[in-house]
Amino acid sequence: SSGINAEWPLRPGYIQERGLVPDYGDYAAWQRTPGLKSSDSTITTTSERPTSPETEIVRLQIKARRKTLQQYHKMQTKLVTCNLELMGGIQESENDVHDKVTALLEQYEKFRGAIGNIRNESEESVRCARDQLGDTKEQTAVDLEHLEQEYDELERKVLERTNECEVLVKFKGTDKEYHLRVARVNELRLELENLTTEQKTERTELSELVDRHHTNLNLSTDKRCREIQANLTATAVKNIPDSLRELAQQNRVMKRELLLHQDSIYETEQEIEQIKEDIRQLQRQFKKKPGYVVPVSTDICTPDTELSLDIPTYKMLPV
Repeated sequence: SSGINAEWPLRPGYIQERGLVPDYGDYAAWQRTPGLKSSDSTITTTSERPTSPETEIVRLQIKARRKTLQQYHKMQTKLVTCNLELMGGIQESENDVHDKVTALLEQYEKFRGAIGNIRNESEESVRCARDQLGDTKEQTAVDLEHLEQEYDELERKVLERTNECEVLVKFKGTDKEYHLRVARVNELRLELENLTTEQKTERTELSELVDRHHTNLNLSTDKRCREIQANLTATAVKNIPDSLRELAQQNRVMKRELLLHQDSIYETEQEIEQIKEDIRQLQRQFKKKPGYVVPVSTDICTPDTELSLDIPTYKMLPV
């Protein structure tokens, strides 16, 4: 056995080297081999075959390979059956899945087109609003620049009047016409106060004008935004399928029903509070009367007693 294990696995030409079996690789050489042709002699018994451990090993290997091949055939048959079952299941569900995927793709295309239109319209509206805002900013900057120029001019006039007053005060002691100059100074001071008042009034009017202009601009901007939103909403509603439109209508109706129910609940709670307050007042009145005795109810409630509860019911509005 040690020799067999040493030679395992058999290398090519091992049996031929031992002289056990001739090399049949060449069919012509086999035909020329004397004593082995089927026409010359026929092997009738197994005793004439060469028997050795090597041939037994080869025979056992052949049997093992055959058994393995049979198992492979069985596994192949089983796998083919499973594959056929899987193919049948896939073919049965293929049409439904294809229809669902097609419907989803169509819906996706519709929504994508609607979203694209809404995005384009919103971008155009935003661009127009930004252009209008830029023009308004430029006009406001020009108006503010004119106002600053007028303010600088008025301030220059005030400084001139102030310098004149200082000159008059400086020459008060040496000037012989002091009283006249004092009167002139008073006139100039009064004129300065009038100019200051006028300047403040003009500033207030200009501020109110600017605020009014900004308010009108904000109102027009808000109005334009609402119009844009209304247009976008109308466009989106047109692109929405009928089923979604009906669902939105049902949602509005349900919202209205919820509001009605909330109002009813609030009124009921108010009535309950009023009843509780009346009960408390009656209890206080009964407590003040010393001779009043609360009558004890003699009715006994048994398990067989039938109770009738007057519970108000509400009918839902039709959707």
